Amino acid sequence: MTIMGIGTGLVSRSPAESYSAFATMPVANAQSPDETLKTSSTYTIFLPLISNNFCGESFSFNETIRYNLSAINADDTWDCYRGQGIIVAVVDTGIDQDHPDLADNIISGATFVSGTSSPEDDNGHGTHVAGIIAGAGNNDGIIGVAPEASLMPIKVLDSSGSGTVYDVASGIVWAADSGANIINLSLGGVSYSSTLADAVDYAYGKGVLLIAAGGNCGDSSYALNGCYYQDQPQYPAALSNVMAVASTTSSNLQSSFSNQGTYIEISAPGSSIYSTYLYNGYTTLSGTSQAAPHVAGVAALIWAAHPEWSQDEVRDQLNATAQDLGESGWDSLYGYGLVDASAALGMQQTLEENVAQQTLTETAAADVDTSYVPGEIIIKLPADMDVTDIVDEVGISSTDIQIKDTIPQTKLQRVLVGHGREKEMLEQLKKSAGIEFAELNYYVSIQ
Repeated sequence: MTIMGIGTGLVSRSPAESYSAFATMPVANAQSPDETLKTSSTYTIFLPLISNNFCGESFSFNETIRYNLSAINADDTWDCYRGQGIIVAVVDTGIDQDHPDLADNIISGATFVSGTSSPEDDNGHGTHVAGIIAGAGNNDGIIGVAPEASLMPIKVLDSSGSGTVYDVASGIVWAADSGANIINLSLGGVSYSSTLADAVDYAYGKGVLLIAAGGNCGDSSYALNGCYYQDQPQYPAALSNVMAVASTTSSNLQSSFSNQGTYIEISAPGSSIYSTYLYNGYTTLSGTSQAAPHVAGVAALIWAAHPEWSQDEVRDQLNATAQDLGESGWDSLYGYGLVDASAALGMQQTLEENVAQQTLTETAAADVDTSYVPGEIIIKLPADMDVTDIVDEVGISSTDIQIKDTIPQTKLQRVLVGHGREKEMLEQLKKSAGIEFAELNYYVSIQ
């Protein structure tokens, strides 16, 4: 599968008054893919005490608050929380690490793209995404949703904005092992990948919140964005352990290009977003790639306020406090609605039951044949085995297959086979009783 970043180039407040109250209100549960809206259940809403002593000094900045930050009420939170202490991994094309609006927030990262030695951005997409998340409040240029969150640059896409699921999986695992709280995935492809799912599950198991672009195939130009039909589900966004983000306009309407579907969980501004770019520059881009980092930034604000929360609690808070758009409750265009930083930080919610999460049958697009790396297959075997242990069992010569490298944490092995024989060898490998899965190393790219 080709994984792409989902975006196309179109090139001081005072703290709230003190208050403390609580109320119980009915809120309709979201629609699951297989059910109509359920009857309402009860949420207990707590309005915590907010005071000058609690929030500290007023946060001063001179950057322009453009429509995207106003729409999600990001600046309403900055006197209290700005993402302090939260690490957001940007798994993308890298980040311009010398950019004046980003440099102070960047921490050590990694690259998984052949021929590169650092996660320096050579495309611009990852830098744009990073600015939306955590552009610094340094009175110049732009400011991000969480201006004091830490940015971990993970380069998995090359200068053209393309990469492979193996490299993306490697980046996800590295970020999870290196302390990331949140992983932003402004990339995707149309083929379900067990490799991606495995890496996502690994990161989720380590307490990471994963947020991804929902896809740009929502209109008649779907073919230009790598899809075979309109609103074709995108991966990793359609995986159940990932929050899929749809895009909205300055009028809080669905962006024409934005995917809709049962896997869409929440929405954020993605049309005509001005942010950081290469060579210390700035530009305007549109896409669900630009929507996802708004949600990642608000998640960082929430987690800074509640560092004891799990990623599920942060996820529930994002969904439960979103501004309802479209049909009442969850819908396939906007998910739970437009992410709202002020609402998410202005109240705590104790949910008597978790917000229903939308899932997609992960085999829906499994049979789509997209481009893949010639001569490469990804397999998963038990920890005490490698591919050389099963060649006789499946009738393959040991000279026809070679281990290239592995992701030890998830037991994934990338193996080399003859060019043009990928599908033939794949079918042979699947005959082994010990193999968990085997698949092509699909391409991925920016969305």
